[in-house]
Amino acid sequence: MDMKIDPLKIRQLREARGWSQEHLAEVAGLSARTVQRIEAEGNASPESRMAVAAALGVDAAELGPPQASLASVSIPTAVLPPQRRQGDWRRHASIFLIVCTALVLFDVFDHGTITWSKWPVLGWGIGLLMHWLRWRTAPAGR
Repeated sequence: MDMKIDPLKIRQLREARGWSQEHLAEVAGLSARTVQRIEAEGNASPESRMAVAAALGVDAAELGPPQASLASVSIPTAVLPPQRRQGDWRRHASIFLIVCTALVLFDVFDHGTITWSKWPVLGWGIGLLMHWLRWRTAPAGR
């Protein structure tokens, strides 16, 4: 009965040691064809899995099938629910107001008038306007 294993993990561990498939097969006591099949298909008998793990100096459980973690999964904005995308624009506007207010206040207290703070406010304001326009022209389902 074959078990699923992570062929990429085996290949990475093997290449990190500078080993060829043939060398791993020799150290593990397996045929070169078996190692090739394991790396190509991701299937191995329990005995082959234990032999490869021992040869690579890792626990056999580490060679299990790759697990999809939630941290590595990205969800495109287009498939997020509408309230999430609307919240993105509103959050952007809120941060803009807070930060730009602080910049203007700092500029006025430091120089007595608005000098340099108008430029980041203008640039960021244009970006916020474009974000809002994209949000407004999104399909009806938004």
